[in-house]
Amino acid sequence: MRIVTMLLFAALGLGGCAQQTHLAVATQPDVPDNWHMRVTPTDRTAIDQLGVTWTKARAAVPRRARAALAAEGPLLDPTIALPKPELPPGLYYCRLLRFGGRAGFATSKPDFCTVVANAAGVAFNKQSGASQPRGWLFAHNDTRSVFLGAFQPARGGAAPAYGANPALSVAGVVERVSGFRWRMAMTRAGGGAVLDVYELVPVTPKVPGSVPAVAG
Repeated sequence: MRIVTMLLFAALGLGGCAQQTHLAVATQPDVPDNWHMRVTPTDRTAIDQLGVTWTKARAAVPRRARAALAAEGPLLDPTIALPKPELPPGLYYCRLLRFGGRAGFATSKPDFCTVVANAAGVAFNKQSGASQPRGWLFAHNDTRSVFLGAFQPARGGAAPAYGANPALSVAGVVERVSGFRWRMAMTRAGGGAVLDVYELVPVTPKVPGSVPAVAG
């Protein structure tokens, strides 16, 4: 059985204007509750060795970029992983930070991601930007969730189910680093990089008729 695509409509207040964004959750096959039942040996090894990857990635940052790395604070400190790592359903700004590659260390402008809970589980979908991983989130322990999914093909079309196409499949580790701020460290990086990390921050919705707690 395949899950019917769900739609999430979010009203964004950007630049003082209300902008409505139409977001779709990728269709995926039924998903088992335990990520250990689905993860590929390659991704399992990458998850187990993520600490080593973090060390290599941070050590390879060129001197000219170390101030930018430090400015990210707990986001890029692999020793920080707070309790309750689960991503609440909603719309997120997702910003890519890349270790390695031609720049040595680079950050991108935020794109949009969605987290949607349904009868099958919790779906994560990157909705904009050049690289769009889509898949499912699984509970792991008190400080980590695990993402299993696949990249949307460059020529368009739906992202395949995790594991169906090794060239597109990807996993990630989700950790909460501070209030309303998460990161997702991926098991594969683009552009010849060592490590790709997404910063995930909820988009604050504008609720008609509501009164903000803080005037501004």
